[in-house]
Amino acid sequence: MANCKVLIIDDDDDVRESLIALLINEGYDAAGERSGLAALTTMTWQRYLPDVILLDLLMPIMDGGKFHAVLQTHPVWSRIPIVLCTGGSGRVSLAVFGVLEKPFDLNVMLALVKSACASRLAT
Repeated sequence: MANCKVLIIDDDDDVRESLIALLINEGYDAAGERSGLAALTTMTWQRYLPDVILLDLLMPIMDGGKFHAVLQTHPVWSRIPIVLCTGGSGRVSLAVFGVLEKPFDLNVMLALVKSACASRLAT
């Protein structure tokens, strides 16, 4: 989807780089970071302001829950749709656009990203 920026935040280099490559191949502008803290640094300096975020829940340095909490305090960032990607089972208590349990179906992930981009770009 042209003009839609997707930020993948995942500490697993293989997962992150594979998702970036897939999304670029599908026509998205995609980038990645290893942790919530690295993503906040990138976003703070406006080197990359995403339309959608794919967020791993369990990461060192700053996990997905802490990253989400910081986003909610910012007037612009709080409107970015977040798709939570988690390998853990159980209830997710964060208010997010969608949840994908790892390993997830790539077609389901692509449909969710497309829907999140459409909702973000419509505002």
